[in-house]
Amino acid sequence: MPTSQEKLVDALHEYNAAMRWGVVDRAVEHVPEERRADLLAQRDEFGEVQVTGCEVGQVTFQGKDRALAMVRLEWYLASALQLRTSYVQQSWQLKGGKWQIMAQRLVRGDPCPLITGQPEDRRPGQREAWPRVSVAPRGARTRN
Repeated sequence: MPTSQEKLVDALHEYNAAMRWGVVDRAVEHVPEERRADLLAQRDEFGEVQVTGCEVGQVTFQGKDRALAMVRLEWYLASALQLRTSYVQQSWQLKGGKWQIMAQRLVRGDPCPLITGQPEDRRPGQREAWPRVSVAPRGARTRN
């Protein structure tokens, strides 16, 4: 039986892979029921926003039922073929035995039409470092 942490990692990868491929019907399974209509309404924007890469980074657990995950999105607008990168913090919560994404916000990088919020200011000289994957889905290897 998978642990709660393993379930979160699986949910993170399933949600972000579905968003990467524009399979919104699959992504909404990880969104609270009251917010599913909002995500489905964004479906038309997936034609303009093409996500070329999605990498789950550091996962930080905040107690047994909450977690924060960093995700790097690489994307471009179909009307402007310029590759962009957005660093997103996702807030997850365990509800009814299932991990659900509660919120996400842009932390730094390019504002993406699919993500609300603004990037935080970086200190002068601060690098755009990206943490390696710290937790892997069941059966997968972690990268070092």
